This record gives sequence, structure tokens and C-alpha cells, in this order.
Amino acid sequence: MNLRSLLSTLALAFTSVASTALKADTVSIVEAGVGANETVWINSSNLGNNLHVYAGVLKLTVDGVATNGFCIDPWHWSSSSALPYELEPLANAPKSANDSSPNPMGASTALKIEQLWQQYYTPAISNVNAAALQIEIWQLVDLAVSNGSFQLLSIDGGDSAAVYAAIADMNNFLNSNPNAPAANLIAATGRGQDYVFQSVPDNGTTALLLGLSLFGFVAIYRKSRVGQHA
Repeated sequence: MNLRSLLSTLALAFTSVASTALKADTVSIVEAGVGANETVWINSSNLGNNLHVYAGVLKLTVDGVATNGFCIDPWHWSSSSALPYELEPLANAPKSANDSSPNPMGASTALKIEQLWQQYYTPAISNVNAAALQIEIWQLVDLAVSNGSFQLLSIDGGDSAAVYAAIADMNNFLNSNPNAPAANLIAATGRGQDYVFQSVPDNGTTALLLGLSLFGFVAIYRKSRVGQHA
């Protein structure tokens, strides 16, 4: 086997191994806490009225690996216990606002959320931008999903004006930049609140499999080279 053939085969193997490792249809998710956030008052068709909730980054563990996400489901309570979730394309989520007939957000709304994430989310996101991004996600999903209703009533604290201003800025960004870059996001739907995060967190299995694959192909290449000179 010559070097060019080896590299071509190795690239295909890497792609296959990575794809297999990351295609986990079902994962276990725990909502471990909140990150940057503001507290707000909302109405929800399933949960009730005048609810005091966090709006911001959610600290999740996905199959034991920590990651940050946001809620795409203002109609269900979260759980601090581990629950099974199905990984879905964002356009196919959330599961259902009324627990009976699925009515996903669709590709257009999913794209807007991905564009907002790409533009505004960083690991060091501020409380104001985190709250605004979460509220904007809730409002976008609510507009797209007709079998549930969400309403923002008020935002607590001295940052409320800044949060409203950030929401307006995000709306202006979407209206002015329909072709803006978009993040690669994935949704998780389950019995609790549904989530969006940037990718399936890797618990190290992919790296291990790729390392073993590389080791094996190097061994094959060395054996091939020895055979050529024997």
C-alpha cells in the first residue's frame, strides 16, 4: 500500500469512526444548574401564569459530559434527575407543546436560533445577553409552534432595560442579516424540558477510537513497507 492510498483510506476510516461514535440517538441528560442568567416572569399554557423562572444558560450533563445549552421548551418543567432524551435536528424540536400532537419549529426558526447562537453566544456570555438569547429563543419557538402559548411578563432587577435592548438588537440582527453564519446545533427532546446545545459532547470515546484506528493503519503501512523491501 503506497502512502497516498493509506492516507485516503485513513481519512475514510476517521470519518466513519467519528460518525459512529457521535451518532447517539438516545442520551441521558441532567440539568445541573444555571450559568449566566436573569430571572423573569412568564405565562405558559401548560405550566400556569405568573411563573418566576431563570432565563439564561443551562448547565447540562449529557451522558456524563458537561455542556452548556438553552431551553427550547417553555411549556415543561426541567428535572434535576437524569432523564433519557432523543437527539434530534433542531428543526424537528420541540417534542410537543401540548403533550399530544407534535408541532416542531421547522427549518426557518431553527436557522434563526443557530444564527443568534453564532452571533451572540460565547462561554463568557453576560447575564444580559444570556437572558436575552433565552427569551428570544422562547419567543421564536412560540411563534412557530401553534399548540402552546408563551408570554414574557417582566424581567427582574436593574438589568431589565438592558435585556429588552439586547432582545431588540437580536431581532434587528436577524432582520438585517438573513444569510448570517449559523452555529451547528442539536436538540434533545424528552420527558422533561427540551434543550438545544452546540454538539453532542464527546466523552473521549471518539478520540480513543480514532487513536486506535491510526495505530492500526500505521502498523499496516509499516508491514507493507517491509514487504516491499523483503
